[in-house]
Amino acid sequence: MKSKNIKTLILLLLLPFLLFSLKTILDLRKSASGIPANITIHTQSLGTTITGSLWKNISQGGEETKDMIAPVISPLKALDLQLIRIDHLFDYYQVDQGNGQYDFSRLDQAVNSILATGAKPMLSLSYTPDSKEPNDWNQWNRLVEATARHYSVEKNISGIYYEVWNEPDLFGGWHYGKSPNYLTLYKNTSLAVKKGAGNTFYKIGGPAITAYYPNWITALFKFTATNNLPLDFISWHKYSFNLDDYLRDFENLNSILSDYPQYFNIERLITEIGPNSEPDPAYDNSLSGIHLISLSTKLYGKIHRLFTFEAIDGPSPRSHKSTGWGILTHSGQIKPRYQALQFLNQLNGTQVAHEGDGTWVSSLSAKKGTIIQTLLVNYDPKNRHSETVPLTYTSLIPGNYLLKTTQYLGKSTQKIITVTTSTHTENIYLSPNTAYFLELIPR
Repeated sequence: MKSKNIKTLILLLLLPFLLFSLKTILDLRKSASGIPANITIHTQSLGTTITGSLWKNISQGGEETKDMIAPVISPLKALDLQLIRIDHLFDYYQVDQGNGQYDFSRLDQAVNSILATGAKPMLSLSYTPDSKEPNDWNQWNRLVEATARHYSVEKNISGIYYEVWNEPDLFGGWHYGKSPNYLTLYKNTSLAVKKGAGNTFYKIGGPAITAYYPNWITALFKFTATNNLPLDFISWHKYSFNLDDYLRDFENLNSILSDYPQYFNIERLITEIGPNSEPDPAYDNSLSGIHLISLSTKLYGKIHRLFTFEAIDGPSPRSHKSTGWGILTHSGQIKPRYQALQFLNQLNGTQVAHEGDGTWVSSLSAKKGTIIQTLLVNYDPKNRHSETVPLTYTSLIPGNYLLKTTQYLGKSTQKIITVTTSTHTENIYLSPNTAYFLELIPR
């Protein structure tokens, strides 16, 4: 009897700890399972016009020492791109002929091809012959000045983005606090661009690092502010299947900007994006497309421009797993990520406020005339999660509507619905890694 009473007393003493442990386990399970979406679209709460500037940009890597855009002008033009980024300007295109002589003929071919797509060029000012710090800064400055004058003044291309180097932490082993110092490179290059481009309209920025490194960003803000140097955009690269990685970078950048209010409205550019920095099967299948669609819904209004890497594959497979990073094969055949850009381009009205995105399912809505458009995407890199999502429209005028639904890489369906109050809910089933474009059209 005494033993039983002792056991009871011990259980009573341990009960609060057991309850706390149980709650912790339940919370962990809830966290692990994620949050389902329950989306409400406020159809009369309008924002700014969606121009697609977030996703209508692409980077081309240094796959070949020639103009790689020329063979794919037509399919790229169909995407209504705004910016096309190229690097390897000076080593691949042999601009500097020595003794103050410059030959832009090879680089002109690439820039002309970009213009032929309807896009403007982003010129990543790189590299020296050995990708290292210039041996002669005066020679470098004259080269950059001549380049800016040639394209901004002589060819009169308005709106060029000049990016100072490409992945300086990798190519050239640059640093922000010791030699070779990227800040010295930025100062020389930005002043040379300013001298060459004069009063024309252009933008300049950097540092185009291989990933988001806060110390690099902070150092560049501090240096340009102290030295009164031009800085129109901040840029970095990001490759990750995990979309939370992109959001964490954005939040960290905001925390840095709180110390540099003069740069709070600076353009934020991720000038290379993709699920993996290495060749990956995802680049040849629809997962890379869903990755891009989901990323666009999550970063809209947070990042100004994403640059899909890359336009076209190199001449040979990078590995047995993947043909390459391109949205087009080397022969010009479209891949699923190309179709994802087409899918995103359907959204082109005025942004409509919404709430209720979940862990896997996110959305972006617009109003075009009287039509409510919605991108709805379910992204799960593990390819497991499916979900039925309540999609609620508010502030509707009662009456009949046509609901048209188009699946990414799939078919379109439509049906007539009758709205009797100001609110209507549709339950949309999304299997793993699917996306839909919905149009609610008054009849």
